[in-house]
Amino acid sequence: MKIGLTFFPVRPQFLVPMAQRADELGYDSVWLGEHLVFPSKIVSQYPYGDPNVGPPLTTTPLFDPLITLTYIAAKTQRIQLGTSVYIAPLRHPVVVAKLVASLDAFAGGRVILGVGAGWQKEEFDTIGAPWEHRGARMEEMIQIMRRLWTEERVAHHGQFYQFEETGFEPKPARAPVPIMIGGETPVALKRAARCGDGWFGVRHTPESAAARVKELRAMRTDDRPFEISLDPNSIPSIDEIRRYRDAGVDRLVLIARALAGGGKTLEASLDGLTRFAETVMSRIDQ
Repeated sequence: MKIGLTFFPVRPQFLVPMAQRADELGYDSVWLGEHLVFPSKIVSQYPYGDPNVGPPLTTTPLFDPLITLTYIAAKTQRIQLGTSVYIAPLRHPVVVAKLVASLDAFAGGRVILGVGAGWQKEEFDTIGAPWEHRGARMEEMIQIMRRLWTEERVAHHGQFYQFEETGFEPKPARAPVPIMIGGETPVALKRAARCGDGWFGVRHTPESAAARVKELRAMRTDDRPFEISLDPNSIPSIDEIRRYRDAGVDRLVLIARALAGGGKTLEASLDGLTRFAETVMSRIDQ
């Protein structure tokens, strides 16, 4: 079982020390979520967790995940760098492919691109991005990006994107970059099974995770590698981690700040990472 950490939200001055400690302790990966903006008025329903709680405040700092992960990449050696999730349809696929390839080249092949179609219409409206058909656009984006990362020259004439033959450099160090698809709706699950290298879920117990894994396996039509990652609904015990593993989950991504046990200092955060690694991670396979 791989154990990753999500750094959203984490104070900027904590990012590198925590990532370095996680790298040293054997955590598998660090992950950053993203939003461009949180408009003051949001009518769109928040799909994750308690609907009465909703998304973070409009004052929450929203650092670009690819820039931030590049910063972390320069200060770490082994740990993988993931987005959970990057709202791909807000951008053009060639732009996303360039940013991700640049990050992966500098990181030495450590990037995992988690993508989602997005839930907040107001965010799309803010920059004039089309809201309709965003899921279908994302599927076409994935096709384009994989080709740009692996082929010498690419031309594309699709439903949403068209361009004539072009070269594309740099290629990522790990080509193609693995793409995880997030989302809990039936259409998101089908999309992950059909065109993803894996699926990223949120707020799951071992029992609900087992049901999701069963659904995804039934939807898949080939035997290529497919990784199941998810954000559990709380910090799991050793027994719970084993139950997630037995359910078919490959990676748990924990909220880094939750491991600090309520402490808000850097020392508390680093101690929390160390304590979980020594008392839980080291005993999973015993």
